[in-house]
Amino acid sequence: MTILTWGILSLAWAIPVTWAQADYSLSLSQSVLADPGEEDVRLYLVLSSIDSVAGFEVLLKFNPELLTPARVEPTHHFQLFDYDFSPQGEVRVIARRHVPDSTYLPPLPEGRDTLGYFLVSITSQDLLFDVETPVEFLEDPETPYPDNRLVAPDSSFIEGPNLELTPGGVFIRHPLYGDINDDGYPHTVADAIFFLNFLAGRQRLTPRQKANSDVTHDGVQASMADFIHLVAVITEE
Repeated sequence: MTILTWGILSLAWAIPVTWAQADYSLSLSQSVLADPGEEDVRLYLVLSSIDSVAGFEVLLKFNPELLTPARVEPTHHFQLFDYDFSPQGEVRVIARRHVPDSTYLPPLPEGRDTLGYFLVSITSQDLLFDVETPVEFLEDPETPYPDNRLVAPDSSFIEGPNLELTPGGVFIRHPLYGDINDDGYPHTVADAIFFLNFLAGRQRLTPRQKANSDVTHDGVQASMADFIHLVAVITEE
């Protein structure tokens, strides 16, 4: 191989490669950390756009055995904002900045912005190990139009390939059962005292502590049965 050829190849490697990106994107929070039984876990819906946007429609799917939907909250004012949790394991969201016969509300400006968040509760059942469960954009083949799209200021729809969709998910940590005070050491006298103070109303539990309190593994957290079982384990040790 000649010196000239080597020089051309070296130059090619030195030039950075720029991959084409979509003009618009919708993304969900990824690997949101949560504990079994935790409520109101938020997955944010984020928009990136090269132009202003007047609304959006999304259809999300999730595992209903692990996540129980609560509601969807917008972070901006939309004159139309609606969501539907049917069928099971899906949520459809529709939002418009402006609707006819109402005071004009301008579209959202270009750039990166959070449109809203999806609130879910985590199952309290023992999953045996850490579990990451996805929340993804769904395209229903029975729908005669795209289920995930943005609305341009002229009311036209922006969809693929100009719209990129990035899924998210929730990482559910396996509890350290018996570690009520969350110090890394389960089934101690300190855990029993901490638990007793909670039952007496003198102590609050974090989501992690509450998950750790289900020492009977029955899915009912921080119960009297859990406390009795904890004390029994401690005294046996």
